[in-house]
Amino acid sequence: MYWPTATTRLVNTPSPLEGRPALRIRASRKGNFFATLTKDGLSPTVMQAAVVRSTGSIERFGNNVDVFWAYDGRGLIVLTDTSHLLFYQLVPTSRPSYDSSGPSTPGPGEGDVVMGWQLRSLGTAFIMGGCESVLPQPHNLIMTLRHPPSLLTIPYPVPSPLLSPPGSHFPPPPLDGETEAQIECDTWDLNNAREWLTGDVPPIPKVMTTSRTPGLPVVYTVLASDGRAYVIYQASQLAQIASSDAQNAQLNAGPKYVGQVIHPPPIPQDLVKRTGALGLLEDKLVGVEDLGDVAVNVSVNPRFGVVAVGLASGKINIITLPPWPSQPRLSHSLDLRSSANLRTKPGTVTGLAWTGDGYCLAAGYEYGWAAWSMGGRLGGWGVRDEDDLRETGVLDLFWVPGNLELVILRPHPQSPQIEVISFVKSATTTQHSPMDDRVLVYRGADQPDMSVINPESDVWQSIKIPSAYIATNWPLRYASISSDGKLIAVAGRKGLTHYSAASGRWKLFPDERQEREFTVRGGLLWFHHVLIAAVDADKTHQIRLYSRDLDLTEILHSQTLPFPVLVMTLLDNSLLVYTADNTLYHFLILPTQSTIKLHLCGSISFRGIVQIPSRVRALSWLIPLAQKNLGDPADDLIVATIIFLVDGKLVLLRPRRARPDEVRYDMQILADRIEAYWTHLHGVGTLENSLWGYDGANMRIWLDALTIEATRVDSTSDSYENVEESVKLRLDFYPLSILMDKGIIIGVDYETSTRTLPFPVYKISTGTHLFLPQFLRYHLSSPTPSLVNALTLALHYQSLVYFAHSLEILLHSVLEDEVASKSLPRTESYPQVEAASLNDGTEQANSTDKLDGRSHTKPPPNVLATVITFLDHFPESLDVIVGCARKTEIDRWKVLFDIVGKPRDLFERCLGEGNGVGGKRNLRTAASYLLVLHNLEELDDVEDTIRLLRQAIKANEFHLCKELLRFLHSIDENGTALRAAVEQVGILQSDLAGSVTGHDPEYMTADDNLEHIGQGMIAPHTPSITLSPSEPKEETSALVATSTGSPPSPDVHSSTPPLTTDLPPTPSDASATSNPDISDKREKETGRGHRKVDSQFDLVVDRLYQTPPSPRTVDRFEDHPSIDSLVRGDGQEAKEEDAASG
Repeated sequence: MYWPTATTRLVNTPSPLEGRPALRIRASRKGNFFATLTKDGLSPTVMQAAVVRSTGSIERFGNNVDVFWAYDGRGLIVLTDTSHLLFYQLVPTSRPSYDSSGPSTPGPGEGDVVMGWQLRSLGTAFIMGGCESVLPQPHNLIMTLRHPPSLLTIPYPVPSPLLSPPGSHFPPPPLDGETEAQIECDTWDLNNAREWLTGDVPPIPKVMTTSRTPGLPVVYTVLASDGRAYVIYQASQLAQIASSDAQNAQLNAGPKYVGQVIHPPPIPQDLVKRTGALGLLEDKLVGVEDLGDVAVNVSVNPRFGVVAVGLASGKINIITLPPWPSQPRLSHSLDLRSSANLRTKPGTVTGLAWTGDGYCLAAGYEYGWAAWSMGGRLGGWGVRDEDDLRETGVLDLFWVPGNLELVILRPHPQSPQIEVISFVKSATTTQHSPMDDRVLVYRGADQPDMSVINPESDVWQSIKIPSAYIATNWPLRYASISSDGKLIAVAGRKGLTHYSAASGRWKLFPDERQEREFTVRGGLLWFHHVLIAAVDADKTHQIRLYSRDLDLTEILHSQTLPFPVLVMTLLDNSLLVYTADNTLYHFLILPTQSTIKLHLCGSISFRGIVQIPSRVRALSWLIPLAQKNLGDPADDLIVATIIFLVDGKLVLLRPRRARPDEVRYDMQILADRIEAYWTHLHGVGTLENSLWGYDGANMRIWLDALTIEATRVDSTSDSYENVEESVKLRLDFYPLSILMDKGIIIGVDYETSTRTLPFPVYKISTGTHLFLPQFLRYHLSSPTPSLVNALTLALHYQSLVYFAHSLEILLHSVLEDEVASKSLPRTESYPQVEAASLNDGTEQANSTDKLDGRSHTKPPPNVLATVITFLDHFPESLDVIVGCARKTEIDRWKVLFDIVGKPRDLFERCLGEGNGVGGKRNLRTAASYLLVLHNLEELDDVEDTIRLLRQAIKANEFHLCKELLRFLHSIDENGTALRAAVEQVGILQSDLAGSVTGHDPEYMTADDNLEHIGQGMIAPHTPSITLSPSEPKEETSALVATSTGSPPSPDVHSSTPPLTTDLPPTPSDASATSNPDISDKREKETGRGHRKVDSQFDLVVDRLYQTPPSPRTVDRFEDHPSIDSLVRGDGQEAKEEDAASG
């Protein structure tokens, strides 16, 4: 995947085209040139050459409309609005393009001298029927005509009799004429295509493009004037791959072109049958939106066999294009407004361009741009807001070589019109991202757990590639990193270079000529300190082994292959090499005493299984354990389970021995739209031999997919049983790697900042996803729950600092689905927890809005009980239960505590374990249960709090003591409960207590400090027993009588004297304890006999919030009286009493 980075660069249009509005920018087929077209001018590549047409030429041949590059990249064809074609040729000159010597240190690709070019006019041609577009081919040009709708094919270079020479006063003959001069020109009328065209009248072909894949017929795409899009093939090429003689004869006798409609997307045949069975009309299946939404742009991705169709509404349909004669089908749609949550529409699609590797689609819109992954993940965008006056639309766009820069053309009012957006590219399954002149390496896996999950941690290392290499070998094509992250290798147009993190240095060839003798093609891999490279050298295809410790001139081993290498994979000491002839080779890497070499164990052909070898993007295998330990390596290929990623499909091949020299494979397509996959042969617990694949939105996992011993044969179909998907994780970032030992998936996403700058600034951010809760739930909620598997898996992660958070997510998700299954009253939809994106440690324990995902299957009724049984095996169970309870609604508590047990029993259990191992943690957990009991009105507020306060003093948990006193104050602002706790626990010394009894108002001022707590224990100087808003708040000990899950209430009376100065006289207290009426009144004040709680967040009776108030809500009430006092008017009455007393 690709993400924008840094800032946008602006490119000025040089003289003599300066100030003229640019209409088009078009790149050559190889991308090393691009042309800028104006109404009367043409410039191929900035600062190279330019042609400005005279006024007479414009009056005679018309204004420029479009420009097209010849197939060889050395010619240009300009189309005018009068259907004239102006032909130009690029001719090299002896002078360099730049007169100055340039910078002292050349940048990427600037090491070689750039020679100058000039444009030479070849002549002018004319099309009588009106030309819409031109499609250059290796030896001809295909043009789309208006009158009649047809396709015109002419040879290229165009014969001189069909051109009007430069400066000639004679008009050129029409290319679509019927004289002897046009004998080499061929016109094919679309009336001959009535079999596959839609409509009574043939539409006008507006735009035509082409795509070539080795081993397949050439694919042409046509946009018609009626808004439909087609793919067409030459019948002669289809006849060569026909499956029967009858089909061959039919194609040879039929029309020249055979086509299929791709927009509107074809209706699947199974859907047609189901609709017919229901008695519905077939035309009802085609939505009104599809018929009215015309296709305006199209781009083919030959790497994955898909076609992107841009629509006038701004949507993009991705169409899967299987080999002919299979019908195309809709894969998915891309909607920028929905994916980016935009307020305004991005407008119609104005341009589409796939990267060379097929992993990213750049789309231009009427009001912006976007970059999408092959599977549909949005990787970056820029769209004008409603209040933005800048012109941010896109007229045209293309990728430069290396696919790390996107060139876009803005509308004319903006100057300059050409912008360049830099991108960073992921290396798919590794943890590094190459840029134009450097690589970014993820170092979070080497850091502590909290640094890994903290998105603010600096976990990316930027390593600059030596300018001596990148200046002459730009762009980068391959990059590889060792398993320990200490060795990196990159390869550009020629040669390679590698880097060691230990020394911080790159190793280059001593002689640049040796570097230019070979090209890396097929990939780079690290085997410990040995670099394995697939290269093309001297017209041969080789696999070379280099040592990090030796010069690059010394080759440890070289293995020659008959065909180019497409994919290499390293598994333990086995090297798998897949070549262009559809053959898989198995090599063993054998270290010797003096060197290291490759030993060929065997090879196998996949003809008939893989149809297009060039579309295989990755492969791996698993050998059965018995074969690995006892078998002959020569038989590994025969017994191995093989995984292919081809055409975006994840294919599983499981072998069955047919004959001694023949293997039969049972093939299963696990998933479609897979961009990358990971295999874990040495995983954790049940994750061993698991298969992970990312489809652009979800991480999909198949457990034991590669364990052939665990699969059974279906006797009815005489094949292996299908491997079922186990877990699906919804991700909000693009995954780069799976840290199995830490239980998280790491990835990146993009961020854009435009608030204070006139131009956008892009950067990538790190994302993490905790996957442990989903696998635990999978084991505990399966039809046959496996508590042993869940415990085995959990024990591997018990030492992680966020392990308790994982258990809390598990319990929360199961509880919410259990409530939903029982149809309890609900006020909102509560999703199943699939995972949490972790931040720092405090936030992860408090956050509830990081619980995402949705379960589409109702859990069995006993899942919650099974999870509770599972939690009982861990000491964190009590803390997990109360943490989950405080983060969910009170009406769910009955379901939870009916299975867990009464909160009173759990509270007493925490108090009983307060003096044992982990006593301080149990005391903090007991404090959390105080809030649960208080909300359930099962709490003897003063007595239970005093019991906990005594144990907290003994355990020296002074912060917890302070929170407990705050809790007493929050439930009784009159101070009665607080005074009773102070007296019973004996916090104050006897002399201070006597002063209180004697009604000495001066016994403590606002600046005094409590010096003693309990008997002889010294406490730090604290101005008052309150918690100011600036002090830290811990979730487990923040005790305020608020609604469930609320954060600790900040002290709104921060300017008042200490709490003890507000204590009423002792006689009143004595009478209160002896008078039943006063006792009842106090009971109401403390919330025992009245549901009204005298608190600034009184949410018990009138539920102001269904969920806990956010920090912003808390801040809003910080400097104001409590809600109750405002409602009752106590604040105003107090002011009046003060005024009267004054």
